[in-house]
Amino acid sequence: MERDNYWTRRIARRRLLTGSAATALGAGAWALAGCGDDDDDDDDDGGASTATATTSGVQPGTQTAPTATPAGEVIKKDGINKSRQSAIFATINPYGGLDSGLLWGFTVFDHLWYTPLDTGIRENFLATSIEQQDATHFTVVIGESFFHDKAPANGRKVTAQDIKASFETAAKQTKISNSSWWTQTLDTITTPDEKTLNFTLKQVDAWTFSSTNGGSPIGSSILPQEIAADPSFMDKDLVGSGRFQFVSHENGTNFKLKRHEKWRVSGEPYLAGVEYKLIQEQAAALAAFSSQEIYGLGLSNKLEREDILNKHGKDVVVESDDSRAVWVLLPRGDGQWADPRVIHAISYALDRKQMIELMNFGEGKLSGPVPPAFGEALPTAEIEQTWGKHDEAEAKKLLAASAFDTSKEYSIKYPTLGDRYQQFATIAKSQLEKSLGLKIKLVPEDFGRWLSQSLYGSDYDGFLAFASLAYDDPSSYITPYAKSYGGRPNWAGYMNDEMDAAVQAQRKILDDKERRAAVQEIQRKAWTNGAPFIPTFIAISNTAYWGFVKGRVTGRGSYGAFNGKVYIDKG
Repeated sequence: MERDNYWTRRIARRRLLTGSAATALGAGAWALAGCGDDDDDDDDDGGASTATATTSGVQPGTQTAPTATPAGEVIKKDGINKSRQSAIFATINPYGGLDSGLLWGFTVFDHLWYTPLDTGIRENFLATSIEQQDATHFTVVIGESFFHDKAPANGRKVTAQDIKASFETAAKQTKISNSSWWTQTLDTITTPDEKTLNFTLKQVDAWTFSSTNGGSPIGSSILPQEIAADPSFMDKDLVGSGRFQFVSHENGTNFKLKRHEKWRVSGEPYLAGVEYKLIQEQAAALAAFSSQEIYGLGLSNKLEREDILNKHGKDVVVESDDSRAVWVLLPRGDGQWADPRVIHAISYALDRKQMIELMNFGEGKLSGPVPPAFGEALPTAEIEQTWGKHDEAEAKKLLAASAFDTSKEYSIKYPTLGDRYQQFATIAKSQLEKSLGLKIKLVPEDFGRWLSQSLYGSDYDGFLAFASLAYDDPSSYITPYAKSYGGRPNWAGYMNDEMDAAVQAQRKILDDKERRAAVQEIQRKAWTNGAPFIPTFIAISNTAYWGFVKGRVTGRGSYGAFNGKVYIDKG
């Protein structure tokens, strides 16, 4: 079935499951487990062998099918899910960090809607109806919901005015990980009464309801008006209207959440709470999983997968699939780096098959800018001749023909979010030194500093190395080619009129097939023009769960992180 218009976008059903080290609540790729890859979490509150995929093809505003429960089985609602936290949060304020923003967006805060990966059709949350007047105007009517019973909201009802204040405040935040939709597309929100919001957009945007834009788990989080007026309140405490209420933390670690007793979905969540345990080293996390200190774990590679299965057999479930997080090397895009020959030389110098072998024992796939999970991805044969090609001789030739300064030492900055980030940066350094004779130093940085200063602040002289977020929409993977993103100048300093115009134009294409073709063409232009966002590969994700964590929803991308039917059944 083709969609009638872009507000009810639909794509073919396919199972796209990725693993998680943050299993407890789908905190997102970067939130607890660290920047995606096989540590990315797109599923839900836990995992179990009883997990089933929900039906696809639902229309906007309908409820998804409930998770299957075996006949006669009693659902226990007193369980506490235990999850790993792999990095210390610099702040609990969701406006101060991507990690905290994602975690609380999936747990503490509620949202108007969300768009699942599998269908691409918006599903309403607090919104009970969304009426489109035209391509730049729509009206939202909300249902009944209550904030957590703590100051300053003290359990009062959520109003349209709270949501208006939340959106408007989020759009002004400079540290929040928002897309350009918030600054370039969203215009005004009016509230004729406590249940109604009228949205006006500055321009048509085919991705308005995506999880990067108006459905962002961070930007669209609903706050009380009192906190929206003074977001610094969230440096000390969090008050939302989501499934779980924030209880406590220990200097940015070991978070505790409890069930919101007046959650808008009657009878949910099944979990009584969630507790996070800071475990930064993977070896320690593996031991903690085996001793049931945590109930789910993202595995680094197939050796860890095989070891877990050998140790625990049928008591655990390990799920494997293609990750949507792309390992990326981001060079500068200005000055001498703006010469396409420089970017092509760097890309040709990278041996992606060696990366896959060293990091994943051969389990992985070459990736273009948009990963293979999406229909907008480039064909494999085309990737092998462009973004995925390894040719040392051609790399040396191209760099020599440019005016690139090989006498200078350049840095590769990477976030300290686990061994894999250091490993990826180390491999890239070795390959660039070997193939191009570059002088490179590795610079590990605390995640908060790396994100706010090095990435968002463009504070680097050579390269950034990281795994991208596992986005639910293909458009998010090509936004680094635009001149600005989320109100910030291009991270790499890359200013290309042709690329910027192409990125902006695809957002206005309302026909699915035409827009898919446009996204593919942008990836081709990015190669031809020497855009600096260099993809390498995607890993095969492996995630282990104890079988007593039941009720998972799989195959729906980050949408599954909102599942309230997970429960603990330890016998």
